[in-house]
Order: sequence, then C-alpha cells, then structure tokens
Amino acid sequence: MKENSKKIKLNEQQSTILLKLGLDSGENKVKQETKISKSDVLLDMLASKLPADKVIMDSLPGVLQSLSGELESISGISIGDLLSDTKTQLALIRKMKDYARELGSCAKDNIERDAALVIYFSAIAHALVYHDIKITEYTYEKLQQSFEKLFGYDWISKSLQELFKKAQLYCNENKS
Repeated sequence: MKENSKKIKLNEQQSTILLKLGLDSGENKVKQETKISKSDVLLDMLASKLPADKVIMDSLPGVLQSLSGELESISGISIGDLLSDTKTQLALIRKMKDYARELGSCAKDNIERDAALVIYFSAIAHALVYHDIKITEYTYEKLQQSFEKLFGYDWISKSLQELFKKAQLYCNENKS
C-alpha cells in the first residue's frame, strides 16, 4: 500500500514541543473528565431523596412492610430542593448531614466521597445560615476554612457556592 502522506522532519526541540502538547492535552482531558464526573455525581446525589428512616420502616405492620420499597422511593423532596429551601426543617437537615456522612464512608471512589462531602458541608452550612444553629463539633474557624475551600471548586453549583460563601461569612462573624 502506497503512503500518500509527506514525511515531516522535526528537530529535537520541535519533537519535544509536539510531544509535550500531546501529553498536556491528555492531562487536561483527564482533569476535565474528573471535573465533569464530580459534577455529575454531585448532581445525581442532589437529585436523590433522603431514604426513609429504617427504624420507622421496620416498625410498620407486615402488610405495609411489603410496600416499603415504594414508600422509600416516595419518601420526600430531593436533597437539592431541601437545601435550596430556606424553611427546610432542621431535623431533615440533620438527617441529610448524617446520610451524607454514611455516603462518604461507603463511597466506592474519591469522586463519590467528594460529592458526599459537599452535601455534608452543605447541610452544616444550611443549618448555620438559615437556622442559626451549628450542627457539628467543628470549630467556626475549621468550618470557615472548609467553606472557603468548597467555594473555590468550579464543579460545585453556583447555588451551593453561594451557600458556602454565606456560611463562611457567618463563621467569620461568630468565631471567638
């Protein structure tokens, strides 16, 4: 088979530049895929609903226990909607924080763990900003640092970034 392409002769410097361009684009692609993946996993978690309380589900009479799958799937509003509603009950926010901690502890990879951490700190931020209550043992200084770091991630939605910014200001005003 005859080759129709022309051979291009590159000097060592040109070859190095070309190779570096190829490697850099590969790294950027991996970073972009990770960013998209984190964003997608976070969006999926925010779209999910808090699971029904296991203790309550187990205490249901036998007839209703057979329907527990359906009950769990219609157990409420999405996590994202709960976080965006300033009037969400504190009990649900605490449950969300605990649920996010569980999600993070059994995450299959760092991407899921990071997304769960965002929800965990979102619940803490929500309690601070909208209920004026700290639902964690972290100091205000540690919380402020965490919120500042989370605020800087571009794979996190703007609404959560705004919540983290408000929580960061709250912590700054309340640290001793």
